Amino acid sequence: MTPETAISIRNLSKEYYRAEKTSPFSRKSTKRTGFLAVNDISLDIQKGEVICISGHNGSGKSTLLKMIAEVTQPTSGEIEIDGKVASILEIGIGFQPEISGYENIFLSGAMYGLKKSEIEAKIDRIIEMFGFPDFINTPVKYYSSGMYMRLAFSIIVNIDADIYLFDEVTSVGDTEFRTRVTREISRLKDRNATILIVTHTPTLFSKISDRFLLFDKGTISVSESLNNIQQISNNENPLHINRDKLLHIKELHTEKIDFDIIDIKINLEGQLDNIESIFNNKIEYVTEIRYNLQDCISILMTICDITGNIITSARTELKAGNIESEIIKFEMPKGYLRPSPMSIGFEILDSNGKSAISYPNVINIPYLKKDSLSGYLNMPIKITKE
Repeated sequence: MTPETAISIRNLSKEYYRAEKTSPFSRKSTKRTGFLAVNDISLDIQKGEVICISGHNGSGKSTLLKMIAEVTQPTSGEIEIDGKVASILEIGIGFQPEISGYENIFLSGAMYGLKKSEIEAKIDRIIEMFGFPDFINTPVKYYSSGMYMRLAFSIIVNIDADIYLFDEVTSVGDTEFRTRVTREISRLKDRNATILIVTHTPTLFSKISDRFLLFDKGTISVSESLNNIQQISNNENPLHINRDKLLHIKELHTEKIDFDIIDIKINLEGQLDNIESIFNNKIEYVTEIRYNLQDCISILMTICDITGNIITSARTELKAGNIESEIIKFEMPKGYLRPSPMSIGFEILDSNGKSAISYPNVINIPYLKKDSLSGYLNMPIKITKE
């Protein structure tokens, strides 16, 4: 381990066991089968490096962070860490539910070795970042998941650590909180802190991450610069998202709607020489779907910025019926998008307009915006002087 290395991981594995029934008529699970949540990983993370970690649910991302934080012991291999570690691994972990948020701030600070006077010096900023001062003296067992995460994040980023571990900190937050998260992580990066972020929305952190790790079945399938995330996250083909990937992305919010996006292809008027050339073309999103509907629903395509704000959207209605294959094309005229990091997703809305199924961040465009004042869209604004 060199002096420049913050975390050195060698041949790291973690085995878990799942119980299986030997007979469908048996009430008891009588068979235990082992599986490797993390499978023989070796990795060096340098001091001051910001690592964005993504992958399907169950691919081993969170298990890796738990082993680095020494919450979970590895089955084999070793981890060397140079520096103090602060982490957010699960909603509510480390909090005592019966005491207030205010008391939990002092408890969490003490767990990280802070003196009472040090916590008192930071308390106002923590409460301000939390954003719910009227609930700071309420027992945290009454907090929503979003309030839990906001309080945990506000505490952790105010602890002076060398290494920070964040597991899905933006998954339960609103747009304002996601913006705050990226801003605070940028501040920690400016302090030369080492940061690992597990997320299903890597585009959100494209401007502040140095490297992208893609997990697949307990191993790191890709370790690249985030400039290449588009090819990485779309199986090295940014113009085609197949059914297997779409099934992994799909988030089901109700069992009542039988619907699948089978395939997405991106047709460009010109040739794709690099990611930037997407912005110089007419873009056509060709979406193949399958459904069996009792009522009318809508399919909504959204284009979002790196904080999750919707830049623009398009929506069309689907009538009730049984369709094995239908093509829907969403066309974006040439010249309307400016080069900037953004993501494209799809939302299936029921007859009441509520989200039934979502396909978030199907396509990620990580182009690093050169001019922060240019915005996302080319609007036909006429300028005259008198």
